[in-house]
Order: sequence, then C-alpha cells, then structure tokens
Amino acid sequence: MVSSLLMRARFWEQEYSLTALLVMLVITLFVVTPLASSAIIGSEIMLCFVAVLTITGVAAVSGRPAVVIVVMLLAVSGIVLDWLAHFEQRTSLRVLDDLLRLAFVLTLAVVVTIQVFRPGSVTHHRVQGAICVYLLAGMSWAYAYEILLALDPAALHIPENFSTASVRTGLMRYFSFVTLTTLGYGDILPVSPVARSLASSEALFGQLYPAVMIARLISFEILDRRRPNPGE
Repeated sequence: MVSSLLMRARFWEQEYSLTALLVMLVITLFVVTPLASSAIIGSEIMLCFVAVLTITGVAAVSGRPAVVIVVMLLAVSGIVLDWLAHFEQRTSLRVLDDLLRLAFVLTLAVVVTIQVFRPGSVTHHRVQGAICVYLLAGMSWAYAYEILLALDPAALHIPENFSTASVRTGLMRYFSFVTLTTLGYGDILPVSPVARSLASSEALFGQLYPAVMIARLISFEILDRRRPNPGE
C-alpha cells in the first residue's frame, strides 16, 4: 500500500500534475457546485466529485510514507464525514467535516505553492499551479465561512430567498470568490466582527497574491535565463 501511495506521489512531482489539479478544481468549483446548488444534479454527485478531488490531491502531499498516510487518513475521514453530515444534518458533524476539509485544502495549497515556486524554469504548468493556489485559497475561506455560519447563523446577512440549508456550500463558495476578487455585489454581507475580519483578510489576500505571484515567477524566469548553459 505504501509503495502504491509513493507511486502516486511521484506523479505529483511532475509539473503536469499541476494542470491536472487545476482541471479538477475548475470542474468541481464552477460546474458541479452550481449544478448541485440549483438542484440540477443531486448533492450526492457533488460529494462524489469532492471525494475524487480529495483522493487526487492526496498524492500531492509528500513522498514520505508517514506524511502520505496521515493526509490519507485525513482525506478519508473528510469523505466519511461528508456523507454522514449529508444524511444526519447535525451541526457538530458539519463543523467537524468543514474543519477537516479546511485542514486538507490548506495542506494541499502549501504543497502546490512549494511546487510552483521552487527554483527552475517557469513553465505554463507552474502558472496553472499558481492559479490552483488562488482557487484553493477561495475554497479555504469558503470552509471558514461555513464553520462560522454553523456556529453563528447571524454572522452573515443572507437574503431570505436563499435557502442556506440546501445550498450552503455553493453559497459560501460564491461569497468567498466574490470577496477574494473584491467584486463585492453586496447581496451577502459580513455582520459579526469575525466575519468582517475573515472577509477583510480574504480581500487583502486576493489583491496581494497575484502581484507577489507574478513578481516571483518573473524573478525565477530572469534568473533561469541568466544562468550559463553547461555547454558554454
């Protein structure tokens, strides 16, 4: 089993794995999530896509067996809690599920960031990996909003025509990315101090990350071009 996990981890050591992760994130966030929130497809299908994304991302954590096993356990626990929370509808299960998801997404974001900004030539796969980090950040804040909303339903002002019970995940992801891009439609508003702090920090990250990312990738490209070729 450990050898199989290590073989998967080696796939993520290749840069084209960043493109594969980006495709999975885009499908999950911008295709499956809105379809499930609109009841066009069942929420069970969205859970299956989240499970596939989770299993796919497990291989990105590390080549060390101990780290892979720990994150695999974290991922499997999250998948199980996803289904339990789907059928039980208990607040404690939802909060625990979101906490595990938040931990997993943050871990994946850190690993992808290391992969993107390691020394070497800047390829289109690395650029796509940097986009993955941006999308993973939006997912992280979305899980944080879900946790906050479960603990304090009045933390966010949500219009009455939204059913937060059935479309909460899609709604929080929408609010997260609207905040991350500082688009700010104003239909959902942070009310509590914690919610305002989360929204402010996300908006700040959304402004700073692209600038830092571009500057860092450009610096890597310049250093790589200035490096003398072995044959010269």
